[in-house]
Amino acid sequence: MRYRHLNNISSFIIIVMACSCQSDYTKLVKQELATGKKNDSIFYNLKFGQTQSHFYEVCWNYNKEGVLSHGPNNGYVQSFLTPKDSTKITERIQMLFYPKFDMEGLIRTMDIKFSHVAWAPWNTDLFADKLLPKIQDTLMKWYPGNKFMAVNDNFLVKVDGGRQIQLKQESDKDVSVVIEDLLYKYSQLKNKD
Repeated sequence: MRYRHLNNISSFIIIVMACSCQSDYTKLVKQELATGKKNDSIFYNLKFGQTQSHFYEVCWNYNKEGVLSHGPNNGYVQSFLTPKDSTKITERIQMLFYPKFDMEGLIRTMDIKFSHVAWAPWNTDLFADKLLPKIQDTLMKWYPGNKFMAVNDNFLVKVDGGRQIQLKQESDKDVSVVIEDLLYKYSQLKNKD
């Protein structure tokens, strides 16, 4: 009888702990969404909720200025980042990006890939593991606020209001970044319930 009572108490404690424990990531998302801040800016005057035609117009205007061009296989828009304190060609970074649109043709996610322009299999100092900290630092400058946190061994995440940024090494060459509209994402999840 006494052992059954201890087992019931142990089971109760485990259930309470499992229910009350939330990951730091989950707590951060709830906390940031509760602020009501949109934080809908992405970059190059692009924002969540803009139309597909607006995206093309913005890209075309920057293309005429020589800032943006089409990327490999026309699958991405291409830009180059050059550190202000460096003239080395090896320091140039290629940035490829393209949005994901919702059913109404509005921007909800931006997929981005970064790589060193001079990357090659023998240039190990230009591999993605060396690039990732640079991109993380750049993203912190572009999007000040909360710091990146490790969600697991695969990626880092930063949440500020309704904007989430995921950062990970995709391959030896590429660093992948996904910028998401969390307000839209969670409204879609609620609508499915």
